[in-house]
Amino acid sequence: MKATILKQSFAVAAFALAATSSAYAGGFVNVLDNGARTGGSTNNPSTDPFYLTAGISSTWTLQNSVTSTVYSPINSAAVGIFTDSVWLDSATNSYIIGSYFQLDNDVNGITEINSIVRSGFADYTGTISAAWIFASDIYASAPVDGYRLRDPSRSGYYQNGSNGNPAPSDPAPVYNSTTANTGAYYDADKVAIRTDVSIDEDSPNSALYLLKISADQYRIDWTANAVHIVQGGSVSENGRIRQDMFLSGFAVTAVPEAETYAMMMAGLALIGTIVRRRKTA
Repeated sequence: MKATILKQSFAVAAFALAATSSAYAGGFVNVLDNGARTGGSTNNPSTDPFYLTAGISSTWTLQNSVTSTVYSPINSAAVGIFTDSVWLDSATNSYIIGSYFQLDNDVNGITEINSIVRSGFADYTGTISAAWIFASDIYASAPVDGYRLRDPSRSGYYQNGSNGNPAPSDPAPVYNSTTANTGAYYDADKVAIRTDVSIDEDSPNSALYLLKISADQYRIDWTANAVHIVQGGSVSENGRIRQDMFLSGFAVTAVPEAETYAMMMAGLALIGTIVRRRKTA
C-alpha cells in the first residue's frame, strides 16, 4: 500500500488557525469505556458537544501526518485517501490522533463509508475522549467541511446480517443497535467512529475526527492495520455489500516505566557478561 508523508506545508493556511487560537476551548467528550455508543452528537455544530469550537489550539504541535491511498478490496483500484495525523498538546500532556477520509470516486465497489475503527488501545488504561472539527479548516484539498463524528465507542464494527448479506465466512456477529448500546460489542483494543461519507449524498469526505489520550507513559507509533475502514452493507441502498479496508496508521504504545527499563537494561548487561565469559572460557 502506498503511503506518503504529508508535508507540513500542506496546510499552511489551515494551520494559521492554530496561530490565532490562543486558548483551548474544549469540545472533547469522554468515550464510554464499556463498549456502548457515546451519544449526544447533533447535526448542528453549535449544539454538538463533540464539535471542537476553537479548532486547533496553539498548544498543539503537529508530530507527524501521513496520507495513504485507499484501494478497493474488489478490484484494487484507488478509491480515495486517508490522512492520519498526530499532535502533542503541551497544555494537557496529551496526544491527539486525527483521522480523515476522502472518497474520490464511487465506481469501484466503494460507494459509502460508514465506520472508521482504530486499533491499538488494548494496553492503554486512561481515558479516551473524542471531538471533531471541519476538515476544510485543516486540509486545503477537502471538497467540503465533511461529515461529523457520531457515536464513538470502545468496540469494533459489526455487520448487520439482515441488512447486507455478509459472506458466510464473516466471523462478525449480527449487529444490532440496541445490543450495541448495551456495550455487548466491547473491544478494549478498538475505538469505532460512525460516519456517512458518500459522493452521491454530497458528503464525499469526513470531518477531521480526533481522539485524545494521555501522553504520560505512552507514545504513538506507526503500525500496520491500525485503521479499519468499513463500508456497511445495505439492501436499501442499491444492494451495497460490506467491504473492509485495512490501513497502517498511528497507534498507542506503552512506554516501560523507569524501574522496568532499568531492570531490562541490567538483564541485558548480565546476559552480555555471561556470553563474554563463555567465549573466554
